[in-house]
Amino acid sequence: MLLIRTTLLPSQIHGIGCFTGEKIRKGQVIWELDERLDLIIPVSEIAAFPEPIREFLKMHAYVEEIDGQLALILCGDNARHFNHSGDPNLIDTDTQSIAARDIEIGEELTCDYYAFDLETDYKLGLDS
Repeated sequence: MLLIRTTLLPSQIHGIGCFTGEKIRKGQVIWELDERLDLIIPVSEIAAFPEPIREFLKMHAYVEEIDGQLALILCGDNARHFNHSGDPNLIDTDTQSIAARDIEIGEELTCDYYAFDLETDYKLGLDS
């Protein structure tokens, strides 16, 4: 769940990006996993969804290991539009995204997919 104001705009990185609507200070927590809004879906349940939903989840959710089981995490807000960067302005832990530096109003929020998504190569088009 995002803890800051954001907006979605076209991204120079990829498709749509999530841009901050307020100034953020280094070290500030800007997102945290909140199961009231963010869905955790066991990978074993994905096959039961219709194909269009599986495609949506493949693009917008990330895969993580939770308690020894693979699960998809689907952010229930604009955070699902964080784009990847090799030099991200966010640092990700298992349950939070934290500002790696001061971030100005209007900047795109970026993260390192490799820090949390087991399907990063697919998302970046590196999986053949």
